[in-house]
Amino acid sequence: MCPMDATQTTTLQTDSAQSRAELARNWVKVQPSLMAFVVASTPQFSDAEDLLQEVAAEVALRYDEYDNSRPFLPWALWIAKIKIADFYRGKRRDRVLFMGEAMDALADACSRVQQLMTEERDLLEYCLDQLTERSRRLLGLRYSDDLKPKQIATELGTSTGSVRVTLSRIRTTLMDCVQKRASGEANVGN
Repeated sequence: MCPMDATQTTTLQTDSAQSRAELARNWVKVQPSLMAFVVASTPQFSDAEDLLQEVAAEVALRYDEYDNSRPFLPWALWIAKIKIADFYRGKRRDRVLFMGEAMDALADACSRVQQLMTEERDLLEYCLDQLTERSRRLLGLRYSDDLKPKQIATELGTSTGSVRVTLSRIRTTLMDCVQKRASGEANVGN
């Protein structure tokens, strides 16, 4: 076997870094759904937390087996099902509660919720892009920078009441936009 040259080593390191970054992005997107699935499948929250860590470790170990042309959540749920089954086998319980069809139904529900969350996020991102720069800045000060209306008023040189009213109007505008886009997209598909 020939030793690798510096170019091959650098390529492998770059591929590995890209793979880790992709894994992190995928995990962040599906972690809430996986947590909901694991919590619903276990008797105690502390068990669910431990299991989620085991799922995360297994997902990381097996990530090179993941086919990135397919959705990540069903693959991660498959690993979670295995870890949950192992958990119950380890407890040596006579009755296994969430096995077979019940666990599959729960996994399907988690997948649907994840899809809805993704669709809602996409709708919200579209609607945020439609806002004026000033409105986006105001939202950024309030929600990204976590400033209170009084602090925003000081920053912008306006009154606290004006900030509250403007934020309320922006939220209403966003809600209306998301609802219209959602119903419009629903009608397009029919």
